Amino acid sequence: MTDDPREELREAIGSLTDDQVQTVFGWLGVLERRDPAEAGEQSVGTLGDALGMVTEAREPGKSRMRLDIDQKWHNPNGVLHGGVIYTMVDYSMGGAVQPNLPDGEFCTTIEAKINYLAAVRGGTLTVETEVVKQGRNIAFTESKVKDDKGRLVATASGSMFIVRPQQ
Repeated sequence: MTDDPREELREAIGSLTDDQVQTVFGWLGVLERRDPAEAGEQSVGTLGDALGMVTEAREPGKSRMRLDIDQKWHNPNGVLHGGVIYTMVDYSMGGAVQPNLPDGEFCTTIEAKINYLAAVRGGTLTVETEVVKQGRNIAFTESKVKDDKGRLVATASGSMFIVRPQQ
């Protein structure tokens, strides 16, 4: 151990595999971003970007995102941690609601209910979300998560609060 954290980081990087180094580079790219606009249209947000989530479609009332599964996200039982699927659903819910909102307004999750239907070990997951009903203050969404074979692995429903600028 040294008093210089940069030197400790150099030593730690030297012990990583090539795949682990690529993961660290991805995280660094997210950490270096100061302005969310720097991420571009494909960005889903900081955490989603760190996981490698990609926006495939986004329009008023609908969103579709995908994620290639990394075994590093497996739980001790050897299957994908449910928090990764939840993260996909949460970003997709916002991606379906946000395009409906006027400039200056945004949405935030109030509640999400997920049913995990099948274990996931690898491949690619896709989440599709639709706005079921949008009122003045709350939008209600439904999501389906499927694997690359089209198998339904999770369903979710959620509520998003619509935040307006202070007047």
